[in-house]
Amino acid sequence: MTKIYQKTLPAGKNAGFTLIELLVVVLIIGILAAVALPQYQVAVGKTRVMSLLPLLRAISDAENLYFMANGNYTLDFTDLDISMPAGARVTRADKVEYDDFECHFRLGAEASNPETFSVYCNSTRDGMPLLEKYFQGDYFICWAGKNNSATAIKICRAITGQSSPNMNGEMTGQGFWIK
Repeated sequence: MTKIYQKTLPAGKNAGFTLIELLVVVLIIGILAAVALPQYQVAVGKTRVMSLLPLLRAISDAENLYFMANGNYTLDFTDLDISMPAGARVTRADKVEYDDFECHFRLGAEASNPETFSVYCNSTRDGMPLLEKYFQGDYFICWAGKNNSATAIKICRAITGQSSPNMNGEMTGQGFWIK
């Protein structure tokens, strides 16, 4: 019987792929995608969180200037002279929105202690970490969030380069210092 549907190359090989060869290629592409997708999600999350650092630093600097002028911190964003990055906007006196993050002021357990004042931003997306900046310190803390999702922990690890939370015995939870 002659092979009607296959072209014969000069070397005597048939041009075309068998179904098994195509399935193997699709399987290899699927495995590569399964390996690459989580790393892609971490890279995108890291980029989103890192874009918050200029905003948090601007808020912290404005709060410190307000503190030097008035002797106390304010919990009202409209009282501050902030140079916000493009895309950030004050939506209420106590809330700034930036990308898919909402930033709020936080008073620590000791409301009279200025070292416990901070601003924190949490995402409206699942699996994203919370980023916090204390006004008195020159550091940020990347928190895994309420549900301690594995993706948020991986994002914090990617940002800080730490394999585990480094809280110097001061706090518990999945917090990572960012200097």
